[in-house]
Amino acid sequence: MRSRNPRGGSAVARRAAIWLGALLVPGMIVADEVPVRADSADRYQNFVVNWPGEQTPLCAIVRTADDYATLFHPAPVIGARKPFAPAEGAFGKEMLVVVARVVPGDAGTTLTIEKVERTGAGLVVHCRSTAPSRPSTFTVKQTAMAWIPRGEPGPVRFLENGRQIAALDLASGTWVAPALAEPAPRD
Repeated sequence: MRSRNPRGGSAVARRAAIWLGALLVPGMIVADEVPVRADSADRYQNFVVNWPGEQTPLCAIVRTADDYATLFHPAPVIGARKPFAPAEGAFGKEMLVVVARVVPGDAGTTLTIEKVERTGAGLVVHCRSTAPSRPSTFTVKQTAMAWIPRGEPGPVRFLENGRQIAALDLASGTWVAPALAEPAPRD
């Protein structure tokens, strides 16, 4: 038998009305999920640059080939056939979301970009990571990457396991956090 509200109407209808009312409240932010196309750092013959404070994750929204070249350096190896970077026109319609962290090398950790949401003029990147399952004697840089449709510059928040780890402001030119060290001048 269905439960009825003593004032009339079913509990399901009452919950639906509450949700509908919540959606219509002025100022409430509604998030739309952005299409995400996963990519793998293993597809390319390169490595993530070092960044200050490597105990904190590196987070970036790469919008140009120059941004990519700043963030990733080629690693030429004899006999390797992988490209050093995405194809020439890759950044025309898409942007690359990158999250990297230093982790124990053989400890079974994972890092993934689960979803990206558009909230007003900004983005929220949701990442998931797992803790090391065993001790390790060395560390590596673990990288998660995903392509999203190119959009207007705005604020971007990165959440890892529900906790904010970085914030960028693409409109002011901040596309990577923490800020990378300026390259040394070449003679």
